[in-house]
Amino acid sequence: MMLGMLDKTEYEIMISTIKSLYEGWGEEFKYDEDIRNASLSAMLFMLLAKNKDWDTCPMIYFDKDKISQLLSIPDNEIPVLIITIGKMDKSSSKIRGYRKPDAEFVKFY
Repeated sequence: MMLGMLDKTEYEIMISTIKSLYEGWGEEFKYDEDIRNASLSAMLFMLLAKNKDWDTCPMIYFDKDKISQLLSIPDNEIPVLIITIGKMDKSSSKIRGYRKPDAEFVKFY
């Protein structure tokens, strides 16, 4: 199959094993796996955006039902986070407040 590394039997065994893992561990595992996949995808998206000089912010507090309806998200999909993206208005940026030096709360030995 893939690059000739697996024969058809090995491929079918692998697919069967993966399906039984994801289908056999229950709904909680599926939900947790969805969150892991969404988180990793979001992180990659945010890093790529920053590389292109865009600023992003992940948000988790939103009405999932309203977002699903607004964006016509199918019932079998759950929105787990929203990412805002934009350019910072540098003309109105404020100087960040005082930040403690690391030495005040971290000790290296």
